[in-house]
Amino acid sequence: MTGLVGILGALVRRALGDRRANVAPIVAILAPTLILLGLGTTDAAIGLDTKNDLQSATDAASLAVAHAVLVNANATETSLQVIAQSVLNNDFPNKSKPPTITAFHVCAPVQADCKSGTTTLPSDTVTMNTSAQALCTLCIGGGSSKTITGSSQTVIGFSKTMQINIVMDSSASMIVGSTTTDVTTISNWVSKNWTSVKVGDPSPCYTGSSPCPRTCPPGGTTCYTADNPPCAFACHDEGSATTTADIKTGLTNAHTAGATTRFDVMTSAATQLITYVSGLANSNTLLAKNTYVFNVLSFDTALHSYGTTNMTATAAQTAVSSVAPGLDTWLATDMTSLVTQVGSSGTGASSSSPLKFVILVTDGLQSDRNNNWGCTFGKDTAWGYVNPVWPNNSTVCTSGGYAGPINTATCQTMKNNGVVLAVLETPYVPLTGQSPDVGPYERTVRTTIYPGGSGSTSAISTALQACASSGYYFQATNSSDISTGFLQLTNQFLQHSTYISQ
Repeated sequence: MTGLVGILGALVRRALGDRRANVAPIVAILAPTLILLGLGTTDAAIGLDTKNDLQSATDAASLAVAHAVLVNANATETSLQVIAQSVLNNDFPNKSKPPTITAFHVCAPVQADCKSGTTTLPSDTVTMNTSAQALCTLCIGGGSSKTITGSSQTVIGFSKTMQINIVMDSSASMIVGSTTTDVTTISNWVSKNWTSVKVGDPSPCYTGSSPCPRTCPPGGTTCYTADNPPCAFACHDEGSATTTADIKTGLTNAHTAGATTRFDVMTSAATQLITYVSGLANSNTLLAKNTYVFNVLSFDTALHSYGTTNMTATAAQTAVSSVAPGLDTWLATDMTSLVTQVGSSGTGASSSSPLKFVILVTDGLQSDRNNNWGCTFGKDTAWGYVNPVWPNNSTVCTSGGYAGPINTATCQTMKNNGVVLAVLETPYVPLTGQSPDVGPYERTVRTTIYPGGSGSTSAISTALQACASSGYYFQATNSSDISTGFLQLTNQFLQHSTYISQ
């Protein structure tokens, strides 16, 4: 700008020295206009350069955010905006007045910020608007700078490897009937086939039946009925203790009775899910560019894997069909094993670095059958339960057997590894009506699920929702919800992006 002013000044001086005709007066009149024109041209050049710098910095920031989403799909939008601002500050030349972000939206599955006013933004995009100040000498309205703006929308594309881990709760509670009708069907069948279901035990005895064996505490006067309540599991032990083999027999008994269990619905839904993904891979123009691999796992007293690692859809279908029910639910150790087995999410660039998704299906209740009989009993003030044998005692299992909800810290570790963690909760079915002295639900489970008493918030559901990645929690309150949840949660992940393009 100084050079241009100098040139204009020299021209004016030269003209003023020219005595020919009336050149001097004309130049004197035009000089201010020429100077203003030169300064305006300079301001325009400065403004254009600054705008280009701002746009370049905005594009770089948008790309950086898209990459950050790939590295950790669970990143919060607030943390992603911090990344964007940092890149803007570093890439914009005017360090004294860094640019500001005037609009910021991450329309990805976890962040799900897909609205800009009334406009719906495209899926899998990062949209940014920015503003900054450009220096000027002829700023209209005063001041020494004017506002310039930048905008960028980065599309996060497809064509990468996506790993889908199907993790199913295969513990005994999953072979409860899938509906109230199924529960009743199993219970009725058991009552008619008691001798083959619970070998060596007396037939069930209910209050009012006759004859009815009664048991009294030492020195006590109040008695209660025998410990053979209605069985809605069809999984009674045939020996002195329940084993994994007994649970498998229980599933067979349920099928013999003509009932469908939650286990059946769960494995069927997993099969449908794999079929659904295969269909999308063949029919959806964008999703067909991806490579989908599957891992099939279940957990009870341990984490079990079926088939090989990173299977095709066909192999995964076979793996699901081989999943078998187990005994207890050792969530603490199972989740630790799962974190190790799944590992960290990759970029999706190759089969050795897939973008990882876990869909965890569980009722979320940890149990240990051996500890159930040796747990510590205490007061049940929330539920007001009174032991019918010792009426003055209000007792429940306060520690041991049912150790409580899932450990959300373990879930957070998996999410910190960049894995998208979906949780499909199948709430524990309360098999009420059993004798509180032997009924697992009345004596122990309900206090763990609802520590605040009847009608309070489920501690299990609260923990499972916190366990899941944001937006990836689904509660299946009936059998059809299990299939719906599988498809909805997985479809949300499938729309997730795997590479960056502009």
